Amino acid sequence: MELLVLLVGGVLAFGASTWYYAALGKRITDEEKEAGKDLTYEINPFTGSAKDAKQESITNYKMNSRDLY
Repeated sequence: MELLVLLVGGVLAFGASTWYYAALGKRITDEEKEAGKDLTYEINPFTGSAKDAKQESITNYKMNSRDLY
């Protein structure tokens, strides 16, 4: 009986994680099609969305040694 519970639980966990990553990939693909560009460094990896991120990138900031401390 224990083995059955472990097997069913393992299969359900594997199915849930597969479904999560498939849905995340679909959402990222849809957002990239909508934006018309690659959003590799702009997407939040946990939500699959770039819509809540700031439009400024790290390259827009001027950094020098005084800003690092």
